[in-house]
Amino acid sequence: MSAGEDVWHAPVMVEEVKRYLVRDTTRLVIDMTTGTGGHSLEMLKSTPAGCRLVGLDLDAEALEVARERLRGYGDRVTLMKANFADAINVVPDEVRGRADAVLIDCGISRLEIVTSRRGFSFDRDDTLDMRFDASHGWSAKDYLACATVEEMTELLKQYGEPAHARRIARSIAARRDRGEMESTADLAGAVKSVVRVKQARSMARVFLAVRSVVNKEIANLTRAIDAMPELLATGGRACVISYHSVEDRVVKTLFNKHSGKCVCPPCSEVCSCGKRQVFRILTRKPLVPTDEEIASNPSARSAKLRVAEKM
Repeated sequence: MSAGEDVWHAPVMVEEVKRYLVRDTTRLVIDMTTGTGGHSLEMLKSTPAGCRLVGLDLDAEALEVARERLRGYGDRVTLMKANFADAINVVPDEVRGRADAVLIDCGISRLEIVTSRRGFSFDRDDTLDMRFDASHGWSAKDYLACATVEEMTELLKQYGEPAHARRIARSIAARRDRGEMESTADLAGAVKSVVRVKQARSMARVFLAVRSVVNKEIANLTRAIDAMPELLATGGRACVISYHSVEDRVVKTLFNKHSGKCVCPPCSEVCSCGKRQVFRILTRKPLVPTDEEIASNPSARSAKLRVAEKM
């Protein structure tokens, strides 16, 4: 890639990932969100020489960057264009139930934000797409074209904009009805017309919310975590890095469920969550980046890392 390091995402909390996932006995790693290969590369550098890595990602462009970065590891690396929610069905048969480490990083890469022209950033006037896989599913424009004010309001509340959610939703709907919801600049303009202070924070939350619903991120994360016990060998470890409270709540809840704790609503008379004790949680509270890492990589500031081990 001629853009070099400019499009290579700096992997978040690398030392913490390696501390928990890379051991002398590590022989098989599954990176379920390979992106441009940052975590994969760092893990391969530290694992024993015979360790194999299987990497999944929906973004074909990011995978090409990863393929180039990991080329020196030859047939130790298998990269696949796939949704991590489908991991249990797409990984090779000999991989299922034998992984020593499985990683999910819920963030998006600098490649997607800066170079993809797919509308992930509110700082650029791009097409209103936001799909990780641009060949499949509804785009952000499609979603905003048909979402009701009530649906958008609830979505924005969920992603941290309770004070402005309804007014932003109405602003989006009004611009859409005038035929003015065609680009990221249009979406950003709808937010700016409502929010007068701290506009960047509000726009980040709105873009995150729309991106999440377009890519079905929470549903896919749920399926991916539920597949982890079937991918791991006994003693293997699962690590998830999340970046906002909605994601972290999903990770915490599912790790608890797989460690045998009931996660049904308190009002439930009968347990129906499907709890089973296959995990031992290794991080009682999520780990967060050091001040030094945040200073060098501000995109890491909201990261939370949780780890569990298969019993």
